[in-house]
Amino acid sequence: MILGELMHARMPLAVHVTLTLLTGAALAGCSAADVTTTASGAEPSSAPATTRTKPLSEAELKALTLEDAELPEARPGGISVQDHGDPADSPSIKPVSDPDCQSVLDISNATTASAVVSQVINWRDGIYPGGTTLASYDDGEAEQLFVKLKRALNSCHTYQGDGWTGTYTATMQTQKAPKAGDEAVQFREYSPTEQGKRDQLFVIVRTGNVIATYVSLDIGRTSTFPTEPIIRQAERLRDAQSK
Repeated sequence: MILGELMHARMPLAVHVTLTLLTGAALAGCSAADVTTTASGAEPSSAPATTRTKPLSEAELKALTLEDAELPEARPGGISVQDHGDPADSPSIKPVSDPDCQSVLDISNATTASAVVSQVINWRDGIYPGGTTLASYDDGEAEQLFVKLKRALNSCHTYQGDGWTGTYTATMQTQKAPKAGDEAVQFREYSPTEQGKRDQLFVIVRTGNVIATYVSLDIGRTSTFPTEPIIRQAERLRDAQSK
């Protein structure tokens, strides 16, 4: 199962976090500086990637994942790679109420990628894990999906979905993205819970034919994800696709 198959559309307290992670020992939250600014939109890099036609394989993506030394905000030994299971084994969930919001969820969840590798990140200073997903696509498909993603984000504001604990309402808010890869978007998803306001940060970066998604979750405070690892990973993805 990839990180994100059990999203907020499936479970209100755990967008992009698996059930087994949430039932384990206390996991820690991010102490890094937030990549958020108040403006909306995406920030493309100045150097477009030269990509090969053949998409990166799962093995190649695994070689490009984040390492412990790149994320001092994570618990020691707290970064792990998730196995990518057969999508047919995922539970069938009713689409959310807004088709554009569903498109955002599907793209961030890499539902049509040719190869996917996900990492779970257990932060030092919180209880909810974050994570990353690297998704490789056939030539040109990632760029087309990003056009669809940006269009959907402009339209998606509030939606209702069915989670494991019942129907929930979520709100999406776009923000200024970091300068990484060929183009990037950033948004937050909010919803009320008994524990407080759930704040989920998404940073999605396209580098050539790969879309990388970075997620961090918190409740009752602002979720964060460090910027530098995102930029460095985009550079590695660019180099790998230029060979």
